[in-house]
Amino acid sequence: MTLLDLFKKIFKKKVGLALSGGVARGIAHIGVVKVLKKHKIPIDCIAGVSSGALVGALFAAGMGPEIMEVNSLKLGWFTFMRIAFGRHGPLSNEEIKKFVIQNIGDKKFSELAIPLSVVCTDILSSEEVVIDEGKVAIAIATSCAFPGFFEPARVGGSILFDGGMVNNLPVSVVQRMGADFVIAVDVVPGGKRKSEPDNIFQVVGRAYDIMVRKMSEESRRAAQVLIEPEIPEDIWHIDFDKAKRLIKAGEEAAEKKIPEIKAKLLLY
Repeated sequence: MTLLDLFKKIFKKKVGLALSGGVARGIAHIGVVKVLKKHKIPIDCIAGVSSGALVGALFAAGMGPEIMEVNSLKLGWFTFMRIAFGRHGPLSNEEIKKFVIQNIGDKKFSELAIPLSVVCTDILSSEEVVIDEGKVAIAIATSCAFPGFFEPARVGGSILFDGGMVNNLPVSVVQRMGADFVIAVDVVPGGKRKSEPDNIFQVVGRAYDIMVRKMSEESRRAAQVLIEPEIPEDIWHIDFDKAKRLIKAGEEAAEKKIPEIKAKLLLY
């Protein structure tokens, strides 16, 4: 063992990956993990919200980014939508559960290759709820349950929805998992837009983006490396049919950060 190898071993950091929510724009996470894997960046734990939790679960289960990419190109507007007309939302989350099970099986968190935490929101207490045990598919469907649209999950006395309302960029969660080096990926667009929203749904979506972006400022500062895919302005929350462009945006953003990641982790 060389002196450099010894130095690396002594100062080896535990690397955590924090993946934000962003509905369809979370597909950009696939491009990010594709680049991280290509450059052999070690990932020791993952925390995700909503679509970030979904991609995180696939990666934690051992699915290769290339397979994720192929599968994402088959997605459409109604892939995850099943009308249920429930008390708290018109859509069932069963299709999300089914999608997870079809891709990685009905796994428990303890069966994943990489430790995973999934962030949800208790709408009664307004508190963050982190799920890291039990069935993965149920946790992912819960974290993806956007309020007003999807039925929530009931756990004990809690009613759980999308985690993006309390912690859309879960840097603090991977830190609690033991990570001392966090790579955070935020797919929620920031800055000024060049064009105005076309309809009321885009207005509501833009308003939600502004809210969670502001809420994520502390998490963005806390990460050792922040990756921000440049999401094209014409890609909105449910544009699952634009997966190819989203993955490319993720790849390009991650490639720009690889030299910084390798330098900070002493990966030469």
